[in-house]
Amino acid sequence: MLEVLVSLQLAVLLLGALWPVQRIVGAAFQEGSLSAVAQARATRFVQAELEYLRSFDYARFRDPARCALPAPSPFPAVRTLPEDRESGEPELPAPLVRAEVRIEDEMHTGEVPDGCRPRRVWVLVYNARSDEPLARGALLRTRR
Repeated sequence: MLEVLVSLQLAVLLLGALWPVQRIVGAAFQEGSLSAVAQARATRFVQAELEYLRSFDYARFRDPARCALPAPSPFPAVRTLPEDRESGEPELPAPLVRAEVRIEDEMHTGEVPDGCRPRRVWVLVYNARSDEPLARGALLRTRR
């Protein structure tokens, strides 16, 4: 009977010593899975945002200083979401905190007679822990 009691006490002591290690290992795996979830959500958001932006014609992406088209006002060169989100635009899912939509001139050789150069639209998604984007995607818009 004494041997059983000593064995149980040793088992309890061993489990008590291993409990913090188990919590650390468990937290590391949980952190990895959260980052995988955030990565997947960021990728899906980039795809949804690019589809939303594809629904607009070139005039919304033009540089108003060089390209004079009779159209509604273009998007600004940099928009931050969710602050600058338009109605109908995809919502940024948790745990993502912000996204940027950047519009810039596409490197283009040759003359553009009306000043309406091709434009590259970038979508970058960030989480709270980093200034490195979790996901990014691009879209090229040209005047037809």
